Amino acid sequence: MGGDRTIPFDAPQWSAEEEREQTESLGKEASLRPVESLEARLGFVFGRARALVVPSPSVALYLVLAGLGIGEGDEVVASPFSWFGMARAVPWRNAQLTVSDIDSWSFTLDPEKAARKTGPRTRLLLVGNALGHPADWERFEALARDSAAVLVEDATESLFSEYRGRRTGSFGDLSILAFGSPHPNLGESYAAILTDREDLDLLFRTLRGGDPAVLPSGTPPLLPLELSLSPGMARLALRSLGRLAAGLKKRALLLSAYQEAMRSFEGVKDLYQSPHVDRVNWFSYMVHLGTRFSVLSRNAIVDDLRGAGIGARPFPAPLHLHPWFVARGSRKGLAPVAEKLAERAIALPFHPGLDPEEAGPIVERLKEAATNVGAGSAIY
Repeated sequence: MGGDRTIPFDAPQWSAEEEREQTESLGKEASLRPVESLEARLGFVFGRARALVVPSPSVALYLVLAGLGIGEGDEVVASPFSWFGMARAVPWRNAQLTVSDIDSWSFTLDPEKAARKTGPRTRLLLVGNALGHPADWERFEALARDSAAVLVEDATESLFSEYRGRRTGSFGDLSILAFGSPHPNLGESYAAILTDREDLDLLFRTLRGGDPAVLPSGTPPLLPLELSLSPGMARLALRSLGRLAAGLKKRALLLSAYQEAMRSFEGVKDLYQSPHVDRVNWFSYMVHLGTRFSVLSRNAIVDDLRGAGIGARPFPAPLHLHPWFVARGSRKGLAPVAEKLAERAIALPFHPGLDPEEAGPIVERLKEAATNVGAGSAIY
């Protein structure tokens, strides 16, 4: 065929009206190249040179481990907590997941305990910002330098929190972020690997599904995977990014309402914030029950709240107590602080669609439930 017409091998099956709508809402470049546009915007927003989007945090960590050649005989030190459970990717690579305990105040990985767990086989440190609270990054960056391990920031629970003037998503050799519920956007789920190192970005990008010919000569052969984000999901994510700021503001108002309502309980303190942390955008609103509560009474309170139509959840069990890990030799007692927290914590509804005025009735129902299980009206 002649002329200037180009016939592509494949094309999205959008109607002309749908294409116009997407172009008007996103702009021509973003509509035509949504994955690349999303990556560019994420890199700009979080202050990183490179961003790579993938379907989930676990897939992101798998790409990192595979790209770095971390596998059998290697060790990854991590907290037993991550909302998305992305540390599951470690055994997917036949590497050893070594859990280290958390700080009892911030619930982030304890630097001293992590240092004691770090040894000659440790190839990677996976450090998370628990519930939005940044880890002690100054000490973890020093630990990574001393150990020569790759430092990965698990930022799946923190968007725009700040530590010593730096925004979460900017720490370590690379960061892994997550978007989707319960973060304040539409609920679309995807993850991003952020880094300032061009060599790592090229490696992970190729492994995600790129052409290995672009890698420097001498690079071990890679078998690319099909793990990219679909253009449709990327377009939805682009439209959602503009709502993040408003969503975070709504959650801040809801947090204040919860904090005020919780003052009706004896001994309940405001959420902890480390002196070195400038800002915390909380990922969830977690109620930590006192020692008079057992895991059974905690579960009874959750059932009571659910029976009243309140979507509360028990804090997830630490990853090393998942039946898969237990069947392979893991046991209770490896992270006692984390284990105690998990048995006596409840996550209350915490999203931009919840009116702050609803916080009071939720807390009142929580108070009634605590009384009904026989522990009295006080949490502590």
